[in-house]
Amino acid sequence: MANFLFVNGQIRALESKLLTTQRLDRMVGAATPQDAFRILVELQYAEYVDDTVTAQDFTKIIERGLLETKELIIKGTNNNQGLQFLWARFDLNNLKRAYKLKLLQEKTELGEFTEENGFSLLGNLSPEEITSLVFNQSIPENLPEEYLEVIKSIEESEGNKEFRLIEFALDKAYFAYLNKAARKSGSVFLKKLWKMLVDTTNLRSLARSILVLEEALPKEAFIEGGEVRWLDTENIKNLDFISSTPFAEILEGINDNDASEEKLMKVEKALDLAYKRFLGDASQGEISSIQVPLAYFERRLQNSRMIKLIMFAKFHGLKPEQIYQILKQF
Repeated sequence: MANFLFVNGQIRALESKLLTTQRLDRMVGAATPQDAFRILVELQYAEYVDDTVTAQDFTKIIERGLLETKELIIKGTNNNQGLQFLWARFDLNNLKRAYKLKLLQEKTELGEFTEENGFSLLGNLSPEEITSLVFNQSIPENLPEEYLEVIKSIEESEGNKEFRLIEFALDKAYFAYLNKAARKSGSVFLKKLWKMLVDTTNLRSLARSILVLEEALPKEAFIEGGEVRWLDTENIKNLDFISSTPFAEILEGINDNDASEEKLMKVEKALDLAYKRFLGDASQGEISSIQVPLAYFERRLQNSRMIKLIMFAKFHGLKPEQIYQILKQF
């Protein structure tokens, strides 16, 4: 209780510096990238700016801010196991990216470990640990045991296995790990959050299979344990099925004449909003619980993506109306 109480007090104080509609409008309407950058500094990044920093450094500043926020949360909660609901997904992404480089592109190293190359520094596994694991078959001490059989299977297959089956197996290991973290915590909220993540992942996979691949959802892609059951999704060939799930409202903005890619984008956006709303509602009024750092960090992530988009748009000379159009994806 005491650990969460202290860090949550710090977080509540920091929430006032998040991106507001007024600040967003000012950034979008700024005459130059430098003017937009000055507004960015008003947020949580002033301490990283000195006379040597320019507007072109905005990505480094945003990344540094996220890493220091992560450190604040970890120290303030003694690295509570429930925080894996934040960090573990970055490890999952990094592992998928690394194995894709090795197996599909026949690379022998990761290259630059940057966001531009598909990696994130917000996970538990360092670039060195991922390199050792993927390219040297050396198991890091902090690799969750749920991944061990999957890693062994990948190495034994020598890249002959269809890559999406590898991704499905890594997804299942990830959710098994989070399930264990939720059960160990004893938190009713984390157990509900895990179920929601399972359901939204399955619905994303289902929508992608139907709209892009034009096939039924493969059994290997389905994660067990949510409210949506495999028997309910088997052989489903259109999105109407979603109307019978707790996420029926995501169909409201989808029209029959929308292109498949547009339908998929709307489904994914609606699922993202449902997740953020779930976290936001759960954190309201909380004083000493894990809901507060989870919800806050997700908002910081969304803020960072929006700010990066605006800054890149400014450097490429996009007009405000064009930027607002792109921001609709958020």
